[in-house]
Amino acid sequence: MFISTRCRNKGFILRNFVWAKSSIFRSVSNQSVQPKVATKPDGIFSYALIDNKSYIKIRGPDTVKFLNGLITSKLLPNFIKKNLTTIENSEASPENDKNKATLNVPVPEFDASLGNWGLYNETGTQGPYISRFGLYSAFLNGKGKLITDTIVYPTPVSASEGTPNYPEYLLELHENVVDRILHVLQTHKLASKIKFEKIDHLSLKNWNVEIQFPNLPEDMENPWFDNLLDPMALAKTSEDASNFAANVLQSLFKSDPRILGVYVERRTESISRHNSTFPQSFRLVTSQQVEDPSKLFNFDVFEFSFQTKKTNPAEIRQRRFQNGLVDSTQDYKPETLLPLELNFDFLPNTISTNKGCYVGQELTARTYATGILRKRLVPVKLENHSLLNTDPEKKYAEIHLDSTSTIEKDLAHLDSAAVNPFSNKTAALPKRKQRPAGSLIANEGQYGVALLRIEHFSAAFSSDDPVEFSITTAKGENVKVIPQRPFWFENWQENNDLCK
Repeated sequence: MFISTRCRNKGFILRNFVWAKSSIFRSVSNQSVQPKVATKPDGIFSYALIDNKSYIKIRGPDTVKFLNGLITSKLLPNFIKKNLTTIENSEASPENDKNKATLNVPVPEFDASLGNWGLYNETGTQGPYISRFGLYSAFLNGKGKLITDTIVYPTPVSASEGTPNYPEYLLELHENVVDRILHVLQTHKLASKIKFEKIDHLSLKNWNVEIQFPNLPEDMENPWFDNLLDPMALAKTSEDASNFAANVLQSLFKSDPRILGVYVERRTESISRHNSTFPQSFRLVTSQQVEDPSKLFNFDVFEFSFQTKKTNPAEIRQRRFQNGLVDSTQDYKPETLLPLELNFDFLPNTISTNKGCYVGQELTARTYATGILRKRLVPVKLENHSLLNTDPEKKYAEIHLDSTSTIEKDLAHLDSAAVNPFSNKTAALPKRKQRPAGSLIANEGQYGVALLRIEHFSAAFSSDDPVEFSITTAKGENVKVIPQRPFWFENWQENNDLCK
């Protein structure tokens, strides 16, 4: 049985959780260990239908190479950098091989054009790994602005007999941007050996699933790390990845063939690792026949009772904003934001800094290398949010410092007057327009996400006397904006201190 002793001792016991067959995965004895805690934790299975998603199926021998040149994640394990262009080893000329440095990776070499092998992930528990679960990534325009984020799903979830002998993926997009991405794919296709098509909106369903153990002891690590998140990042071959995915699918979802793609949420790892009650999120792509994903879930694998709860997309969106995350173009306007402004550099395997050339790479790489970034996305809480105009076609609402703040008073004092050297009179200066402290990108009720200028981070998150921010509506009413410390703040602060 694949389960950590720590979880057993705390009362979290899974039945028949045989996830890992390869020797590279950690495992313990099947012998039962008596938990120290008599009261077993309750489980909560919540789900919501996300009905604004569309999909593009892309397949063919050149699929991985093609997508590697379009999205921000690194999809090729072995490459040679040549004239800022990412090319596969097989395409490098033998004469130049001696003078080119190859990237050494622990994943064994294989032909990325053959077999439906899954997805390469650049960073894992022990370096790069292969996975058959979805990957969060993004498409940029030529100026490095975000067109849309996306989830790339290997499909089917586990390889078996009859699986195509070339890579095949589903691209998950908001329905309002899918035609734009189809145009991007068509523009860059040229002679690539790929095929892609838009999937009928009614043929697939997208489900957000969260599994939570609210009564676990607070002093233990979240059990999803020992049982799923850490071991899933250990597979070095397509066979290991397929076996692991098949066992997870069997353990949690009874290997239901109607599940066509699975995304395991990893963006919140730094929040959830030391919070045992933090829910683990999944994204399931299923056929249209599925009406209730709780009917697919294997509750028997747990030794405690579950509460099943159907939620609505607005609740999911609120929780996402509380974590400072966005999801597709329902949360932002295309081509208005930089990927680093959305903290993609703090999300696992979302953006690569060394994979070579891709659309939008030049500005992204330069911004990352210089560290010059003036704004970042942070979660915010809004008071009187009902006063806001939520029209998605409107510009982002400007966030300003409160006029009573110390910083604002200092700026006002500088603007108030200037000494005239030819007169005893003080010359009044025209009042300078206050520069916004940030912009509200999106909100769902009282929770939202905002771009906040980095110069205000210290006052907003580290000061004993934090400044106040607000949005002034068209009617002159004020909406108070309270920035919340993002999960990546400590890491950003450490990196920022090192650069000084």
